[in-house]
Amino acid sequence: MANWMTRAHVRATRADLAMAAVFGIVAIFTAAHGSAFATTTTINFGLFTLLVASLQIMLGFSNQASLTQAGIYGVGAYVAVYVETKTGVAMPVALLTSLAAGAVAGLVLALPLARLREHILAMGTLAVQVILSEAFIHLTSLTGGVNGEAVPDALINSVPVMVTICACAAGVIIALNHFRISRAGRRILAVKADETMAVSIGINVRKLRLIAVVVSFALAAGAGCLFTETAGFISPDDFTLTSSLAVLVAVILGGRSITWGTLLGAAAYSLLNAETTSLPGLSDLILGIMLVVVLGYLPSGLTGFQVPWQRARLPLHLASRLGRVSGASGEPGGDAASMAAVATAPAPEAGAGDGAPDLPRILPRKR
Repeated sequence: MANWMTRAHVRATRADLAMAAVFGIVAIFTAAHGSAFATTTTINFGLFTLLVASLQIMLGFSNQASLTQAGIYGVGAYVAVYVETKTGVAMPVALLTSLAAGAVAGLVLALPLARLREHILAMGTLAVQVILSEAFIHLTSLTGGVNGEAVPDALINSVPVMVTICACAAGVIIALNHFRISRAGRRILAVKADETMAVSIGINVRKLRLIAVVVSFALAAGAGCLFTETAGFISPDDFTLTSSLAVLVAVILGGRSITWGTLLGAAAYSLLNAETTSLPGLSDLILGIMLVVVLGYLPSGLTGFQVPWQRARLPLHLASRLGRVSGASGEPGGDAASMAAVATAPAPEAGAGDGAPDLPRILPRKR
């Protein structure tokens, strides 16, 4: 077990370097290109990556569908604009305020929705999104209503802001990449695999699901604060149900439990949106068609082709017992008992990894 976890950390480190290289190349190319269109597209790509990553925490890790990400994104944006205009605080303070607002919103909403599952939970979050959309329109004293709210000192198409957003997006995905193979990450993946099994081995399912919602909403609200730094004007049209659906589609397209899927899904939507600006709605139509094709023929998402490759890396006798187990870029799977055994195994000690894996921790002893 320790040997397997060490190899998982090695693969995660390699994935981190690749992820940093991707965002670095995109930022350098955009800065060198110098056009406002390229800068705007890259900024939207970074922001959408953060939104997709926030939903991945709920859907990909704890199997909680949400249609509220755009609404929480708007909460973070309006909170940031309000504190900056009313109190004159700096952007880092506004970012912390937005993160706190998102976390509080997640805590308040998670408590009544805690008993809901699957499509019923999705309907509950849909109701929350509708409520938030109406609140943005009618709370004119706070949001400006349909007329929107001007953003003071916004740096439109700013290369430094673009680099900051790309760095934040890369950092979030790298953090999720390592979280997957941590002890806490394996426990929440066990909850995703089978809640009954997770409860039977002592995992506090309710607590983990609550934490996932709070962290997810805090990240979405933080992305909203970063959005205000690049927009001279925000309005309720920026935080509609259509935007929440786009985030959900991007997560499913890329692959719900694959960190590279976050990047791929966000890139697909950002490029489609940028190339179809002259034809409003065309990007949503194409994305919907892609979603139908992926759900019908590639349920694991566009990165599903990596799963057989990851399975082949395990010894045959382990692969047959554990199913699909990945370290950095595959989709965790297998039966619930295997996930529970991996979830409850202790984290590897520093320097561990020499010698054969500790198989009795994973497989039952032969009598």
